[in-house]
Amino acid sequence: MNSHRLSPYSIGQFSSRNWLQEGDGLFASSRKARENWEDHRCQFSKTVADEGGLQFPERADDMALLTGLPRASMLLLGYAAEMYLKAGIARAYMGCAESMFSRDIRKRFSHDFLLMAKELCFPLSQTDRENLKRLKEMVLVDARYPVGVEENDTFASAVNEQTSRIWSKDSYDELSDLVKRIKKHSILIDNDESNPSFRCAFSIDQDGYLAFRAGGHLPSRITYKISSDMRANSEKTTVSDIKALLHPEDARVTRILHYWDQSFIYEDGHMKQNGNLETKCHGRPASANG
Repeated sequence: MNSHRLSPYSIGQFSSRNWLQEGDGLFASSRKARENWEDHRCQFSKTVADEGGLQFPERADDMALLTGLPRASMLLLGYAAEMYLKAGIARAYMGCAESMFSRDIRKRFSHDFLLMAKELCFPLSQTDRENLKRLKEMVLVDARYPVGVEENDTFASAVNEQTSRIWSKDSYDELSDLVKRIKKHSILIDNDESNPSFRCAFSIDQDGYLAFRAGGHLPSRITYKISSDMRANSEKTTVSDIKALLHPEDARVTRILHYWDQSFIYEDGHMKQNGNLETKCHGRPASANG
């Protein structure tokens, strides 16, 4: 059953490397769109000055690029952040069922950048939290759909506010810095000699499993799936029943048992949480990070 669980040899959507590659392509495209826009913006201003105004319909395409390129750059930047976060999630789910990873990526995490960052113990300042929410809004609404107008607002003011958010160089640079740090953090998971990880996985009957990981910049976590035989032949389907299957004479099991009460415990499809995730990240409450 190992072929149906995430491993260092997984490919496509189950490969952290492939998520990172997707992120790199989107990030590079975002930067290129931004550069092209800056060049176009300068040329556009010169053209308007030379012609004494904006000529339609001859300049319609130029206007479309002026407004479209910065939005595209922000949308691509948000998608790059999502790819880098999901690269880290793929590493965190090593040893877990591919079906669980696919389901959680779509339904549990979706476009919730802040939730994924917390899951990966990314060190979050208050500004980072706000910027992750901004990137999410860029992906879902701001850089994707026509502007929304509040009841007491006007279309012109709503467009001006959106333009300010999307055209700002300072804003783009700040969000880009966050995306770079997310990528670096995801790469370091299980890839840092100063913070080594330990991972192992066991099959339970024909279709159950237990996966364990500790270290590698993440809190220890145990993921399990009750086998069909266990469900059919007994009522022993609790976390304690899974623990009872482990044999202490195995060195790997000794380590799992050592970390058991400190670990986040997931049932494939559900989460049974011990304590607060942000407290367990880096061994201190999230408030220590801002």
